[in-house]
Amino acid sequence: MKLYIKIFAMLMLPLLFSACKKNEHSLDRTLDKSEIQYTVTQDLQADAGGNTVILKNATPGTISMWDYGTGTSRRMIDTVKFAFKGDYVIKFSVLSGGLEVKMDSVVVKVTQDNLNYVDDPLWIALTGGVGKEKEWVLDTEGVYFAGPFAFYGVNIGWLKDGGPWGSNTTGCYGADCWNWGPGLADIYPNMMAKGDYGVMTFGLKGTASFKAVKPMENGIIQNGTFFLNVNSKMLTINSGSILRGYKPAKNGITGISNWTNYKILSLDENTLQLGVIRDKDVDGEGQAMLSFNFIAK
Repeated sequence: MKLYIKIFAMLMLPLLFSACKKNEHSLDRTLDKSEIQYTVTQDLQADAGGNTVILKNATPGTISMWDYGTGTSRRMIDTVKFAFKGDYVIKFSVLSGGLEVKMDSVVVKVTQDNLNYVDDPLWIALTGGVGKEKEWVLDTEGVYFAGPFAFYGVNIGWLKDGGPWGSNTTGCYGADCWNWGPGLADIYPNMMAKGDYGVMTFGLKGTASFKAVKPMENGIIQNGTFFLNVNSKMLTINSGSILRGYKPAKNGITGISNWTNYKILSLDENTLQLGVIRDKDVDGEGQAMLSFNFIAK
């Protein structure tokens, strides 16, 4: 019996060694900065002024983290188009072996404006057009919408496209499509505090600028930039966030992790709906999209 146990143990040793070796190899090493290969290239054939910039991470097994001033990207290869001339700082880092490796920033010089990149009707509706700026306020009095915000399923998107859901013919892009637009009596005071939420401004005066004045958030003033992706109907705001409020008694805005990227549900000359995902609600109600509803001032 003892001999049998010894033989069995000896037979198992190679397997144990092999398992240990396998686990050892599964732990990826964090690459050194010198091993990260990437390029930032201005496509002068697309734009003589260098407005089109190609970002490329050529390092397999890493996750890209690009910050190009007017937006961010996680793609291995991405193309950025700057409408206005100026110097733009491209920041790049990767996730490797579970750690972030920061690379040296690259400055690209754009020598000419290319206003074709901001002449889409959505850009004009949001900003008023090149050389102008436009102010927006929350629809706190229910002038156009039922109230300043509404609830949607997380797969709702641009409401003029997409598939049917409920009694609607468009707007659904997945399985979770529904909505509830509470009235003012339901919203105040539990979902939002009643008051002056301030003004946010989108402008195209030399750059795509964003400004938010927020009396309901201790009077802070935020100045940043923004980018509107016409194809994906996404709005990115850098160094700021939209006018907002949610479950003030519990600091409900902390239930939304991402206040940088917004789904554009609707946008025209007079109205704007921007959606954020409530991913960790303070009351544990599960995921939903909150649409903040704005009217032009």
